[in-house]
Amino acid sequence: MRSERLIWAGLVVVVLLAGWLVGHSLDPVDEKDTPEATAFRAWFWERRTLDLLAQVGLLFAGALGVAALLPSREELDNTDSLNGDNHVPLA
Repeated sequence: MRSERLIWAGLVVVVLLAGWLVGHSLDPVDEKDTPEATAFRAWFWERRTLDLLAQVGLLFAGALGVAALLPSREELDNTDSLNGDNHVPLA
């Protein structure tokens, strides 16, 4: 079990290092300050609506995912009656 974790940790480190190297090789430092790149950054920073909508959508999707994982009230009531638990629900 320990050797399997060590292999996975090594694999994660290798993948992260490879991604970092590829990212630096594809984004040279000299081209960062071109007028086109600066203009896009300024335009995107001024118009944050798309970013805001993406964040709201991600929050909503996360809430739906958590709600889907939790059991419904009917499922909870059915399991309690099968177990013989006779208690009064709070709400």
